[in-house]
Amino acid sequence: MISMFHVTSNAKHAKIIVVQHQHIFCNMLSCPSEFFSLIGRLILSITKNLTSKFSRETIYPTYAIFPSIIMPKNYGALYNVLGWGDPYFAVNAEGHLSVNPHGLKTMPGEEIDIHSVIKDALKKPTNGNKSKPQFPMILRFPDVLNNRLETLHDAFHGAIGNTRYGNGSKSYYQGVFPIKVNHNKAVVQDMVAFGAAPEHKWKYGLEAGSKPELLIAISCLTKADNSDTDISKRPYLVCNGYKDADYISLALSARAMGLNVIIVLEMEEELDIVTREYNTLKAQLGDKAKDFKPALGVRAKLLTKIPGHFGSTAGKHGKFGLLAEQIYDVAQKLDDEGNLSWLHLLHFHIGSMIPTTDIVYNAASEAAGIYCRLVNEKGAPMTTLDCGGGLGVDYDGTRSGSSDMSVAYGIQEYASSIVQAVRLKCAYQDPPVPVPVLCTESGRAMASHHSMIILEALSAIPEPQDEDTSETLLSKIQDLHAKHPGTRAPAPAVMSNGAASGARAGIYSHAAELKKHGIEMYKLGKKLGKRVVGDDAGAIYNYHMNLSIFSLVPDFWGIGQLFPMMPVSRLNEEPTLKGTLVDITCDSDGKMEKFIGGGETLPLHKLESSEPEKAGGYYVAALLSGAYQEALSCKHNLFSGPTIVRVEAIEGGGYNIVSVDLGPTAEEIIPTMRYDVEEDIVKVIKDYATKEGVWEAMQPPMTTGLTTMPYLNDYNAPATVVPFP
Repeated sequence: MISMFHVTSNAKHAKIIVVQHQHIFCNMLSCPSEFFSLIGRLILSITKNLTSKFSRETIYPTYAIFPSIIMPKNYGALYNVLGWGDPYFAVNAEGHLSVNPHGLKTMPGEEIDIHSVIKDALKKPTNGNKSKPQFPMILRFPDVLNNRLETLHDAFHGAIGNTRYGNGSKSYYQGVFPIKVNHNKAVVQDMVAFGAAPEHKWKYGLEAGSKPELLIAISCLTKADNSDTDISKRPYLVCNGYKDADYISLALSARAMGLNVIIVLEMEEELDIVTREYNTLKAQLGDKAKDFKPALGVRAKLLTKIPGHFGSTAGKHGKFGLLAEQIYDVAQKLDDEGNLSWLHLLHFHIGSMIPTTDIVYNAASEAAGIYCRLVNEKGAPMTTLDCGGGLGVDYDGTRSGSSDMSVAYGIQEYASSIVQAVRLKCAYQDPPVPVPVLCTESGRAMASHHSMIILEALSAIPEPQDEDTSETLLSKIQDLHAKHPGTRAPAPAVMSNGAASGARAGIYSHAAELKKHGIEMYKLGKKLGKRVVGDDAGAIYNYHMNLSIFSLVPDFWGIGQLFPMMPVSRLNEEPTLKGTLVDITCDSDGKMEKFIGGGETLPLHKLESSEPEKAGGYYVAALLSGAYQEALSCKHNLFSGPTIVRVEAIEGGGYNIVSVDLGPTAEEIIPTMRYDVEEDIVKVIKDYATKEGVWEAMQPPMTTGLTTMPYLNDYNAPATVVPFP
């Protein structure tokens, strides 16, 4: 007997209809591999439909469920792929990592096999057919980017409709993408193109925080939907960051072009620059400036804060913005100068990765209070509340608000919290204030999922065990604990200046002792942890990977950001080795030995062959890495960025590799350090090699070295080395 499942849901209820006694015969040997991943997604969808409310009915196709099928082994759970990966990533029946390019809307057969993409990409010539692709590489999936934007807009439109915010009009949400999150041309242009698509009409804009970013934003937004005769209804170009006269002049000129540019004041002094540059531009434009006026915003420095690393620059001591009283002073100054009509937007940003919706709600409510006072008490013609960034990403899949690696909500809850907080704050004013258009700068949550970094394993070598046994290390920890300097520091009493100064010195010295003791305890504890893992699971292997951590995942090195990592293939085989990832830079920090879930190793497979064409290559993916990593990458050891592969889904199944762009070559990287490659490198080497009679031998490897990426190329990796005795 076969059970047929039909799932429907709407805002009031969710239900599952089970239709039995449907007899359909199928040769399971001919069933597509996607069938198995479909079942998993169907079950997840059913669960979500039972616990979530949607603004429209969702109908999933009816499929046969065969209770007697023995599902193939799948070790994706070792990496919590269903936690952080839903609804975009899964493991298919071949044991390969796969992408659902349209999220929950991905239909059977539309999944994209990552291992197949890598193999196909390696066959594509690049660099004008002069070169072949090299590792490392980034795989981009613009369909995922589009789905993230659709999810964001659906969430806000649903919350606005359900609460009748602004009479339920979709025009009350207009988001922007912060260019700093990913400057890549294809990403920024995709964001604008998706926002301007006729089927969406989202009017999705951009945010810039520097003059180069502003130039990119101006160029890209000329291709946006600027058809509305009312400039205020066109996509936003939000100008944040500290500004000089050149920045403000450029922004004002862009508004004169017809772009909906809003200059957000970070300091009171910036208002004087705006006024001066506006008068200069107005005189220059003459009659063309008849209806041209600046549009200004002010960044609020809220008291609402978030815990952890991302909240360290928030609150009243934050780096950016003005306190509430300073904002009211700016409004008063504008009014005194007859320019209050310029003020339209209030902006706030309390930090990236806001952990809970309680904090989201409180921040939006606090900001809405300032907004309402600007309207009711200052008479400002406010139109927009920009809630900044902060929409987080669940990097570890725990849905937890207690760490910097996760958040305890999804996009729908985030949108609902903002809409409800602002709606209530505006409604309870005397008199009530019309609700503002809501804007968010959700860059991380939009860009993270759409790309992954593919790392090539070069070798796997066992790490020698420390001489100290677990018992010895435990004994050292106990001895050190017994020597703890204590937690009671000398208390400063009321005393003379000299005595007080001495007491403060004593407190500082005691704090330094506590810090030193804590570091020593941490080091011993880390050694003990690695030793216990080694004792339980055998040797820990150092997997040498063809990457630079500083160029590919700089946030791991810089702030300890963890990304989901897992093998691309062989996930139907149990990974029996515990590995750390070692890069090829000449730097001891070039090692990854912390992973999501608190692990100090990653489950990996034995490398099967020293011949890549026989082994097929062993690749590890760093996922959710589409935000900030490319922008923050550095050139340590003059290693460059990766090869970039653009993969677009084909409707009904399959994919198209649109482009394979080789990463920067050595001759492109070297000039960034102010060398002239031709004069300082080629000519000097050629002259000396010719003098020594070895130019014919030197020229080929020099040319290859200059015209390829700095990473290892055509490297024949050895098989996994046997553990040390």
